[in-house]
Amino acid sequence: MPTALIVEDEPEANKLLAMLIQLRGYRTVSAFTGGEALATIDRETPDVVFLDLMLPDLNGYEVCKAIKSRRSTALIPVVMVTARVAVENRLHSFRVGADQYIPKPYTPDQIFEALADADAWTCRDGRRVREGEIPFDSDGDGETLRRLSRLRSLLLAASPLEPDAAGRMVEALGTLWESADAWGRRHGVNHVATLHYHLDPGRAVLTLRDLSGWFRDDPRPASERWPEAIEAGRFEVAEENEKEGAVVLVAHFSAAPGRP
Repeated sequence: MPTALIVEDEPEANKLLAMLIQLRGYRTVSAFTGGEALATIDRETPDVVFLDLMLPDLNGYEVCKAIKSRRSTALIPVVMVTARVAVENRLHSFRVGADQYIPKPYTPDQIFEALADADAWTCRDGRRVREGEIPFDSDGDGETLRRLSRLRSLLLAASPLEPDAAGRMVEALGTLWESADAWGRRHGVNHVATLHYHLDPGRAVLTLRDLSGWFRDDPRPASERWPEAIEAGRFEVAEENEKEGAVVLVAHFSAAPGRP
């Protein structure tokens, strides 16, 4: 039976969320402070964490960042459930690694959808997910940040990279997204590009595909278009296909900073 850790300092709210999650066949464990949550995870690794932002000691951002910065816990899905509904709260939750963000008051379907997403992320045919696609959009809903944070967690869990090195690689990809985002806003385009990633045992292969004409505005090769990001991420430009609007980047883990 999978286990869900519920981190909520209001006892009745904690109990209500537990009852909903149990309807989906989960065993639930409750914590009422951030410190208690981290101590619980040290004793028993949950399959998913539902985390309030406003806690009496550590805030939810700090708890989420701690979970996502350790190799042993990086892939635990973290669902923020909070009364803080400002866009910046949502975006900052994704920046520190949250997998989902549910504003209060929530509906049962939102909780059930978060559980289904957690199941899909952590297991596919019994295997950890090692590939996926990240939209490089300019619509500001935080989806790109969310998926980039998931890639950071996956790199930490499935490669020899240390947290700082995985973070720098994903920050470099974030710089490419910021370029796409700025271009999309100038041209009124939401869906600018996609980034497909595939993790092999010794490297990450990333294919950035232009969907909108973004690349055509700057015909320089990728190493000249984004030199700082290419260097910071330790990427090798493996292939550029101008006709198909695609750039393939490869990061070899053995050459990445932070590797023992």
